Amino acid sequence: METRRWWSSRWITIPMGLYIELAAGSAYAFGVYSTQLKNALGINQTELNLISSVGNIGGYLGLPGGLWFDRYGPRSTAFIGGMIQCVGYLLAYFASRAAEPRVNSSVTVVALLFAVAWHGGAWLDSAGVSVNCVNFPRNRGMVLGILKSFFGLSGSVFAQVYLSFYVNPNQKKSNVLGATLVTIFGVANCFGRIVSGFASDRLRGTVSRPTIYSGALLLFALGCVFFALAPANGDSSCPVKNDQMGKSDEGVHILLFFAVSCFAIVLLSAGFLNLMPLAERIEANPLQLRWLSCGYTIVAVLSIFLAVTGAVQNHWEADEQLGQHKMASIVFVFVTLFLVLCLLTVSLAHFPWSFPVIHAGIPGFGAEDDSRGSPKESLTSPSAIVYDQVHHGDHKHPSEPELGEKVVNGVEGEGSDGDGDNDDEAVRSMESVREATVLQALGGTDFWLVWLAQFCGTGAGLMTLNNLGQISTALGSSALIYLATVTTGLAYGFFWCLCPILISELFGNESFGTLYSLVNLAPAIGSTAFSVGLAASVYADHTVSGQNCCLGSSCYQMTFFISAVLTGFAGSAAAAAIAWRNREFYSAQGRR
Repeated sequence: METRRWWSSRWITIPMGLYIELAAGSAYAFGVYSTQLKNALGINQTELNLISSVGNIGGYLGLPGGLWFDRYGPRSTAFIGGMIQCVGYLLAYFASRAAEPRVNSSVTVVALLFAVAWHGGAWLDSAGVSVNCVNFPRNRGMVLGILKSFFGLSGSVFAQVYLSFYVNPNQKKSNVLGATLVTIFGVANCFGRIVSGFASDRLRGTVSRPTIYSGALLLFALGCVFFALAPANGDSSCPVKNDQMGKSDEGVHILLFFAVSCFAIVLLSAGFLNLMPLAERIEANPLQLRWLSCGYTIVAVLSIFLAVTGAVQNHWEADEQLGQHKMASIVFVFVTLFLVLCLLTVSLAHFPWSFPVIHAGIPGFGAEDDSRGSPKESLTSPSAIVYDQVHHGDHKHPSEPELGEKVVNGVEGEGSDGDGDNDDEAVRSMESVREATVLQALGGTDFWLVWLAQFCGTGAGLMTLNNLGQISTALGSSALIYLATVTTGLAYGFFWCLCPILISELFGNESFGTLYSLVNLAPAIGSTAFSVGLAASVYADHTVSGQNCCLGSSCYQMTFFISAVLTGFAGSAAAAAIAWRNREFYSAQGRR
C-alpha cells in the first residue's frame, strides 16, 4: 500500500494540461503577426501562405509525439515537445531578423523552422489531451471541452500580448483589426469547445457526437458564406513596401517571446501530468466539474468583453486605440493565467490531500512516478485493477454503480483471471465501439470518414485563421466580418473538441495517442490545400500589379464560396455517415 498525494492525482492534470495547451496553441497567433513577418521578409501572399502551411504540416504531424506518449507517458512527451518548440521559435526569430528583403531562399528556411516550432506544439497537445482523455473516460466531453477551449483561447491570449507590447503605434488600423479578429476567433473557438463538450455529454444517447459534428460543419459553411458576402468598406490601404522604407523587423520579436514563455510554461507544468490506474478514473465529482465550468465561464466572459472592446476601438485612430487597449490587454493575460490557478485550488478543495491506494502490481505505476507506463497497460492488464479506499470526512469518490461494483469485484476476486478479463471488457464496452489497433483502425471506413471531415473542416478553418490579417486589410471593418469570424470560430471549436472524443469512442484508448496523431495529418494537408492551392491563388489573381496586397471583396470571395461547398457537403456528409454506421452504439448509450 502507498500514499498518493494531491500532486499525483488526476485532478491536477486538468489545470496543468491547460497550461500545456496554452503553449501548444501558440500557432493560432500567426494571423496576428503575419503581416509584419511578410514585410520583414519582403515576400508575397503566396509565400506567406506557404510558410503557414508548412508550419501546419509540422504542427499536425504529431505521430512521433503520439507514439512516444503511448510508450513513455505524458511527462517526457511534454518536455520533449517544449524543447522542440523553443528551438524552432528561437531559430525562426533569428532567421527572420537576418533575412534580407527579396531573398526568397529565406522563405524555405523560415517555413521549415516554423514547422519545427509547431511540431513541438503537436507533442504538447498529444501529452495534454491524451492524458486527460485517458484519466476521465466518463467525462470526456466536459473535460476535453474545457481543455481544448484553452488551446483555442491561446491565440487570443497571445494577440493581447502582441497588442500590449509588440504593435507599433504608427501601424495601419488594419493590422490592429487583424489582431482583434484573431481575438474574436479565439474567443468563439473557446466557446465552441466548451459548448460542444458539455452538449455532447448532456445529449449522450439522444443526439450522437457525429451528428453534432455534422451540424458544426454546416455552421462553418454558413460562416464562409458570410465572409464571401462581406463588403469592402474602402478604408484600407496596403502597407509600405520594403524597398520604399528599408527592411522592417517589426512584429517578429514576438517569436522570441513565444520561445521563452512557452518553454517556461512546459517546465512548470509537465512534471504534474500523471496517468491514473483504472479504478481512479471513475466519474468525476459533480461539484468539482461545476466549479471548473464556472471558472471557464468567467474566462469566456472576460474574453468577449475584450473582443467587443477591440472591435469598437477599431473605429478610432490607431494611437488612441492602442493607448486605451494596452492596459486591458495586460490585465486580460494575467487574469486568464490566474484563473487557471483558481481552478486548481477549487478542484482540489473537495479532494483528500492524501489517500491510501492498493496497487496490484501495476507496471509503470510506482510510488515515485505515476506517469510511467502506457495507457494500454493500465487499461488492458488484468493486474491493473485497483480499489480506491477513500474516506476523508464526509468525502467519498462518487462512482457509477455498475462501474464501482466492477472495480470492487475486480479487487476482491483478483484470484479469478477470467472474471477480471470480463470486467475490464465490460467497462471498455461502455465507452467505445471497440478496442482497435492502429492497423485495424486504418483498415476500417470510420477512420477515413473522420479524416475526411477533419480535412474539410479544420483545413478551411486554419486557412481562415492564418489569413485574418490579410482579410482585415482587404475588407476592412464591417458587421458581417465580425459575424463571420464568430461563426467560423465557434464551429472550429466544435471540430477540435469532438474529434478526440470520436477517436476514443470509435477505436478505444489502446492506441489513442497514435490514432489521434494520424488524424491530425488531415488539418495539416487540408490547410495546405486550402491556403496555398486555393486562397493564395485567388488572392494573387485579384492583386493589382505594382501592389503588395489585394484590396476588395474579390480577394477572398471565391475562396470562401468553395470552402463553404466542401465543408457543407463533403465534410458534413462524412460526419453523418459515421453517425449512421454506428447508430446502434450511440442508441445503446441512451439506455445506460
